[in-house]
Amino acid sequence: MKLTFLSSLRLVMFMMISYIYYTSVGTHTTAQLIYVFIAGIGFIVNHLLLVSTREHTYYPLPLALDFVLITGFVFFYPDSALYLILFGVNAVTLFLFTEDKRILLGFTFAFFIIWALCLFYIYRVTGTFSVMENLINFSLIVFEAVVGRLIHKLLRAQAKIETQYGELQETHTALTSAHEQLYHYASQVEELTLVRERNRISGEIHDTVGHKMTALLVQLQVARELLEARPETSKQKIQLCEGLARETLQEIRLSVRTLKDDDQLQSFVTTVRKLLEDYQVMTGLTSSFSVKGDVSNIPISVQLDLTRVIQESITNAVRHGQAKECSVRLEIFETKVEISIQDDGTGAGEVNPGFGLKHMRDRIHEHGGATVFESSKEGFLVKATVPLIEVKWQMGGI
Repeated sequence: MKLTFLSSLRLVMFMMISYIYYTSVGTHTTAQLIYVFIAGIGFIVNHLLLVSTREHTYYPLPLALDFVLITGFVFFYPDSALYLILFGVNAVTLFLFTEDKRILLGFTFAFFIIWALCLFYIYRVTGTFSVMENLINFSLIVFEAVVGRLIHKLLRAQAKIETQYGELQETHTALTSAHEQLYHYASQVEELTLVRERNRISGEIHDTVGHKMTALLVQLQVARELLEARPETSKQKIQLCEGLARETLQEIRLSVRTLKDDDQLQSFVTTVRKLLEDYQVMTGLTSSFSVKGDVSNIPISVQLDLTRVIQESITNAVRHGQAKECSVRLEIFETKVEISIQDDGTGAGEVNPGFGLKHMRDRIHEHGGATVFESSKEGFLVKATVPLIEVKWQMGGI
């Protein structure tokens, strides 16, 4: 739109100066009248050619034809230097449209040759030569060429900005879509993680509680059989059944509490503190919990499994080690997270991982981590290390 306006303005300038040439003499010769008419038609035709060929390699042709028509004014009106203004208008067009420096140099060289021939012809016909008038008009040509080039660079910069803005908009749209997909994926992962955890807990309830309930039924049957023949043994069996029932009820309560905590989407630290508080209320276990580092760097799936490791560790401490105190320490580093659970239970000389310890180890191994179990007279220690995904960007350099 802007280039079309400038080229149209160029045509108006050509027609106006042609008219000035026509009115610059009192009495016209037939040749002068015919040439002004031909030049006007030629400028219009060249304008149409320039508009239609601007995007093609042969667009310099209309500019060259303009050079010919402008030079013709010198031979028909040798007393006027207006032809330099026409060359200036053509210079604006040339430096505005042309990218190829070879074309610019070719037209510039051709202009100086034509100008020299025009000066020689004017001096020969009129016998006069105005240095000041020619310098002023030449300065105008240089100024118009510079303006044309500046407009050219401005339009190119504007086109580049519009292109980059369009690319930026496309990139922004793509990033927005990717962000939405990533958010959706993260939500799905979190939901699947919670579903998997619920399924695991339901399986543990089935295995542990089911096992204890089966043992409870067997012991009750034995107690009923011995009730009359051996009442003391029957009494012991009933007491054993009572213990089994209490342990089963405690495990059911803890599992239900875990499921409720998952639904509430509490923070990791809040969940662990609540877990330790519940154990203190139900078992009397005194505990401490310390955190070093930014907990938000731990993925949700890892947080969930670390919570279960803590839960199973303190359950074993109370159930098998008769522990009274327990300390939980969590450290988050740049590339890994470490957790240790130390109790003051009875411990054992040799660690033989059972169902609970194996399950803890499997949880950590799913995240590429490692577990260590240490037993001593001071109690039992569970240590787990989970690597964190590290993403690194580097700008510049090799």
